[in-house]
Amino acid sequence: MKDKQASSEGDAWIISFTEAEDRLLQNGTRRKCLSILKTLRDRNFDTIPITNYVLKSLILYECEKHPNEHEWSDEQTLGDRLNGILLQLISCLQCRKCPHYFLPNVDLFKGKSIQTLDYAAKQCWKLTREMLINSHCLDKL
Repeated sequence: MKDKQASSEGDAWIISFTEAEDRLLQNGTRRKCLSILKTLRDRNFDTIPITNYVLKSLILYECEKHPNEHEWSDEQTLGDRLNGILLQLISCLQCRKCPHYFLPNVDLFKGKSIQTLDYAAKQCWKLTREMLINSHCLDKL
């Protein structure tokens, strides 16, 4: 029998919010919104400070602002939610801080360069303007 390693590593905890996130995003439109945002990110952003978890956190904040099912029920409301999330993303990028939904003191942009965040903010503005001007731009997805 090998000696057990005496270290604090054996007592480490991992906090997982997966189950809570899944419950909050159980509505199909919310999941569709996340899928669209990931696709928009992959097609329009050269730099990657915008992780899947950043997008998921922003959707959770949007769910808090719009808790009623009818606010997520159809294509019109989906467009409104996408615009709201993109505007929040721009704000986070410009402020260079994106708070974790469950642990708001944790910054999801920590360690990202100012140049990367500024460039992503410009790209996000460009995308958001296109979506506001051209209501059919999502039809290509």
